[in-house]
Amino acid sequence: MHSAPSRPQHCSRWWLRAVSLATVMLLAACGFTMRGVTPLPFETLYVGIPDNTRFGADVRRAIRASSPDTKLVGTPKEAAAILQLVANDRSLREVSLNAQGRVEEYELGIIFTFRLITNKGIAILPDTTLSVYREMPYDDQVVQAKQAQMETLYESMQESLVSRLLRRLTAPEVHTAYAAAQRGDINPDNPVYDPNFAPSNERPETWQTPGSPGTGNW
Repeated sequence: MHSAPSRPQHCSRWWLRAVSLATVMLLAACGFTMRGVTPLPFETLYVGIPDNTRFGADVRRAIRASSPDTKLVGTPKEAAAILQLVANDRSLREVSLNAQGRVEEYELGIIFTFRLITNKGIAILPDTTLSVYREMPYDDQVVQAKQAQMETLYESMQESLVSRLLRRLTAPEVHTAYAAAQRGDINPDNPVYDPNFAPSNERPETWQTPGSPGTGNW
């Protein structure tokens, strides 16, 4: 038969809960922002990445989670700031061959270039390129399985890009540059972009291993 917890143990646990609750309330009163919520400095944002792709959906989801007070709008003219997709490419490179000249390993890559501008085209973040690479063993005897593995790796690489993109968008320099643009303190050497710019390759080509159809999309 188990004995009931002693009164000192019960009181200790109650005291720890009370202290934890008081700490959280104190931090909230001081304006402390919990990790994972890093507000953007603008109230409205247009995301120029197709929302009918997994990557575009993940970027929007991450922005909403990090900056819930920033409204994502449907057109550039509604936005205080615009996230433009400049280029979006996948690469596939043979890394090693076996004695028969068959590929033993591929290197997969994603190269993503973006810019962040105001609704007047002033650069907050000029063209910035993020890239990620993964190596994958390959066996041409199991092409379909390797194609599926390749798509899984690309999805994992996209998740890494979303995290890195969000860190860039929420960096202190973005707050500083946006505030300067709002004040009219514009560096004359900075380019001015077209707020309605749209890239020619919004969806990167789905790379295929030899003899296999592409599957999945960004």
